[in-house]
Amino acid sequence: MEERNNLSLLFLCSIEGMTQKRILDALELVGEPCELIEKFADLKGELIGILGEPLYNLVLSLNNDDYKKSVIDGLNACGAEYITFFDAVYPENLREIPDFPLILYCKGDKALLGGDAFSVVGTRTPSAYGRRVTKEFAEELARTGFVIVSGLAKGVDAIAHRAALDNNMPTIAVLGTGIDVVYPAENRELAEKIAQNGLIITEYRPKTPPMNYHFPHRNRIISALSRSLLVTEAGENSGSLITVSYAVEQGKNIYIVPGNIYSPESKGANKYLKKLQAAIVTDINDILEDNNLKRKTKAESGIALDIMETLIVSELEKGEKHFDELTLCTGLEVSKLNSILTSLIIMGQIEETGSNYYSIAS
Repeated sequence: MEERNNLSLLFLCSIEGMTQKRILDALELVGEPCELIEKFADLKGELIGILGEPLYNLVLSLNNDDYKKSVIDGLNACGAEYITFFDAVYPENLREIPDFPLILYCKGDKALLGGDAFSVVGTRTPSAYGRRVTKEFAEELARTGFVIVSGLAKGVDAIAHRAALDNNMPTIAVLGTGIDVVYPAENRELAEKIAQNGLIITEYRPKTPPMNYHFPHRNRIISALSRSLLVTEAGENSGSLITVSYAVEQGKNIYIVPGNIYSPESKGANKYLKKLQAAIVTDINDILEDNNLKRKTKAESGIALDIMETLIVSELEKGEKHFDELTLCTGLEVSKLNSILTSLIIMGQIEETGSNYYSIAS
């Protein structure tokens, strides 16, 4: 029965015009999707009242084995699968929201839907501050064991996904397009990496182009999949604030990084800090302590330090050193050394002891 219901939902959802509301209204007539398909012709009067005659006739004409096979073949051709509300792997968090998607098209590891996830969202045009905050917080959350969830948009979304992948950790991208349509196109390579090392999902049928109203609607899924939501930087009209609204409705933990009060890219996030009882976070430990977790080093997460990181840690294991000493022993430019030291501090490998001196973290 489950497989028949799954195939019946896939068939119904594949037809343009068969919205989720229409499908649910039609299911009230019989209860089971497979029963609806079997009795479609017999329920002509009632279904025309729900679907309208043109759509009813379209569904009736496509209700055949050849069309249904073509739907499966189309998914196979783009390397995608699907799950429905009837599947055991369907995320429990999604079942709890009122407008849950009946179907999810997937590429990648579906088992990640059962993992402990953390959504990271923000502006499509982050400042240098926003880029740094997003990268550092997403890296730490991924190393702690959270599956990073975001929307594959430009800016904060893409940075969060890459931060997880760069640390050999999985990430989930929720699309506002069909599973075979990457928007923006510049993130196509990133999408391929996520499909190979994480998961891409969407509720929209294959070949669905980007439409403005799809992206705010898909944000409910980004929020629902996770226990918590982090906003790293968001302007006053940022779409990520819609995700915050969904998170409020869904009772999620909300964390917001305060931004520059003079920056337009921080106005939205700062406004929500005043509006909501959201947790202000200025350090990754604010989130970890709130969730009774502790920071993990790269080694603890099974991630090897690179050559320069290893060299710096080795030098500091001999004793505390000044920044200038580290410059001499590594041969790195000041900006590059600063970047690596910051990264090692965030990992919990080293600490700054004051006046540009560094040592192994205690």
